[in-house]
Amino acid sequence: MKQRWQVWMLVGALVAAPAAQGMEIADLLSAPQPEAPVAAAKAPVIAWAANERGVRNLWVARAPEFVPRQLTAYDRDDGQLLSSLALSADGRTLAYVRGGGPDAAGNASNPTGDPDGAEQAVWAVPTDGSSAPQRVAAGRSVTFVPGGDALIVQGKGVGCYPHAYAKAPAWCVEGLLKTRGANSVAAFSPDGGRLLFVSNRGDHSFVGVLDLAARSVRWIAPDYNNDSAPVWSPDGKRIAFLRTAGTRPGQAFDLTAANPFEIWVADADNGLARRLYRSGANAGGYAQFAVPEPLRWSRDGRLLFSSEESGWLHWYALAPDGGAPVAISRGECEVETASLSDTGTLVYSANCDDIERRQLYAASVGAAPKRLSGDGQIATDPLPLSGAQWIAFRHADARRPTAIAVMPAGGGEPRRIFPAQLPAAFPAAALVEPKPVTLRAADGVISHATVFMPPASYKGKRPALIYVHGGPIRQMLPGWHYSSYYYNDYAGNQWLASRGFVVLALNYRAGTGYGQAFRRAAKQGPRGASEYQDVLAARAHLAGLADVDASRIGIYGGYLTAQALSRNSDLFAAGVDRHGVHDWRESAKGGDNSGLWGLKPDELEVAGASSPVARIDGWRSPVLFVHGDDDRAVKFSQSVDLVERLRARGAPVETLVIPDEDHFFLRYATWMQVHRSTMDFFERQLKP
Repeated sequence: MKQRWQVWMLVGALVAAPAAQGMEIADLLSAPQPEAPVAAAKAPVIAWAANERGVRNLWVARAPEFVPRQLTAYDRDDGQLLSSLALSADGRTLAYVRGGGPDAAGNASNPTGDPDGAEQAVWAVPTDGSSAPQRVAAGRSVTFVPGGDALIVQGKGVGCYPHAYAKAPAWCVEGLLKTRGANSVAAFSPDGGRLLFVSNRGDHSFVGVLDLAARSVRWIAPDYNNDSAPVWSPDGKRIAFLRTAGTRPGQAFDLTAANPFEIWVADADNGLARRLYRSGANAGGYAQFAVPEPLRWSRDGRLLFSSEESGWLHWYALAPDGGAPVAISRGECEVETASLSDTGTLVYSANCDDIERRQLYAASVGAAPKRLSGDGQIATDPLPLSGAQWIAFRHADARRPTAIAVMPAGGGEPRRIFPAQLPAAFPAAALVEPKPVTLRAADGVISHATVFMPPASYKGKRPALIYVHGGPIRQMLPGWHYSSYYYNDYAGNQWLASRGFVVLALNYRAGTGYGQAFRRAAKQGPRGASEYQDVLAARAHLAGLADVDASRIGIYGGYLTAQALSRNSDLFAAGVDRHGVHDWRESAKGGDNSGLWGLKPDELEVAGASSPVARIDGWRSPVLFVHGDDDRAVKFSQSVDLVERLRARGAPVETLVIPDEDHFFLRYATWMQVHRSTMDFFERQLKP
C-alpha cells in the first residue's frame, strides 16, 4: 500500500536543507486529483476518475464501507481524458468517455503525438471488477437507458447501443435521432418511453420529444428563440424548459452580458406551452449557461432554477402553476454546484460563511439553509446518495489535497475515502497556509487575493510574484483547488513559496465568487482592460511588504502577464505568459473560447487599444512564452504574433512550445515541464 500511494506525488523527493530551515519542498508536489463523483440512482454507489501522475483511471465505492475499487488499468501518461461518467440505476455498470474531443478538422486530442492518432469513444465496465472495459461506440457523452440495458451515445449524431453486460430494447438502433441541428439528449421520461432532447439550429434551438416506440418527434412550442435545459415533471405529463431570445444576424455570444430568461411549461402530449416566469433584465445569462442543469423539477412538484436575480448566484423554487419564486439559498455569496436528494432537499456548495472557500449546505423551500461542513475546508460537488443517508463530495484544505469524501446526510466530519491517507514522505506540514487579503484599485474597486509567504527561515528582502488565473470567470482559493488546472497551479504556488518567492494569487474583477457586479465590472477585457488596475493594486501591496524587494516583482499567468509587461516593464521585472490572449481583435474573429465577449464592429478599435500588442514598444522585461499548439481555448497564433513582434524589437524572449498539447495541459509530463521551466526562469531573472 505504501508503494502504491507514493506514485501520487508529482515528484515526491525531498532534499536535506540547513538545520535552521529543516526540510524544503524539492519539487512540485501533487496528490491524487479526483474528479467530481457520480452516483447510482437506486443504490448507494459512487464512481469517479482520478489522475495519478498523468495516468487516469476509474474508481468505485459502495456504502457503508466506501472502500475504493479500481476498475480500469490504464498505465500511460497519454493525456486521454476520462469524462461523462454515468452509473446504471442499480450501480452495476459504469459508462464513460475516454479521449478528448475533435478539432475543426475532426482530429481527436492527441497530446503525445501518437502517429496512430487518438479517438474519443464511450466505454462500459462492470463495477464489481469482473471483466475489463468494453468499447461501445465513438462519442462525446453517454446516458443509460432506463433499466441499464443500453446506452445513448452522442457523437456526430445520437445513437443507441447495447453494451456487453445487458440486452438492448427493440427500439435501440445506431441511428436513433437524425433530425437537423446539433442534437443533445436531456433525459428519458419517467416511464422510459420517450426521450427529451434539444436541437440547436445555430440562431435558435428547439426542445423535442422522441417517442421511442412510434419513432416520431414532437416539437415543444417551437418559436424564434433559444430553448434549453428541458426537464420532465415527476409524473411525466409536463415538460419545463428555459427560453431566451434568438440570436440575431451578426450577434455574438457575450459572456459578460446579462440576458433575461423565461421558464416555460408544456403539455408533454400536445406540446402546448405557457410562460410561467420571466426574470429581471439583469438576472439571466451566466447562471443559465455555466451552471449544470440550471432548471430542475423536484419530487414535490416545484421547479428549481438558478439565477442572479439578487446580484448573487442562488437557487429559487417556483410553484408549477406560477407565482413569485422563493429563494432557497440566500445571502451575499454564490452557489457553485448543487444536487437534489431523494427527499427533495437541495444540497449545495457555496461560499456563504467564508467567501474565499467553499462550504456544504442543505436547504428546502421555506427553511433556513443548514451548514454541513466545517471551517477552513473546501467542500465542492456534493452528491446525495440513494437512500438519503450519505453525501459524497470533494474535500480539501490548505494542506490536504483534494480527495473524495463522504459524510452523513445531516452533516459532520468528512471521511476522506480517496486517498485514505497520503504517504509519509508527503511534506504536508511544509506547505504554507496562504492568507487572504483585499486590495483597492485606483478606481475604488475591491479585489481579493491570497498570499503565500516563504518559510520563516528565509531572511531579508525576497522576490515576489503575482499569479493571475485565466477564464476569467474563476476564483482561486486559499487551498487545493477542485479544478485540475488550478489544483496544479496551487501546487506550483506552494513550490515557488518554498523556494523563497512571495506569491500573490490574484482574484481580479471579472472573476466569480464575489457577485454579479464584480463579475460584470465595467470596461473589462476587450472593452478597456479595467482589470489591469487590480494587477497594479496587487503589485503595490507586494511592494509595501517589509520582506519584498520591489525591484524583483514578477508576474505569471496569461493575458494579464502580457498586459503588465507591455504597459509597465518599469514595475514588473519578468513574466511567464501561458497561452494568453494578446490581440482582442483577433479573438473577435472567433474560432476559440477567447472570442466570447460578443464584440461588435464599432468596439474593435477599443478592443485593439485594450490589447497587450498595442503597447509593446515599451516592453523591456524578459518573458517566457508557454503554449501548446493544439490549444482549442486560445489560438496558438496569438503567441506566434506577439513573439514575432517582440523578436523584431529585440526584446528578451524565451519560449516553450509543446507540440500537440491542449490549453489545459493534459499530460503530467507537460505540467512538470511547464512548472520546472517557470521556476528556472524566475530563479535566473529574479535571483532569490
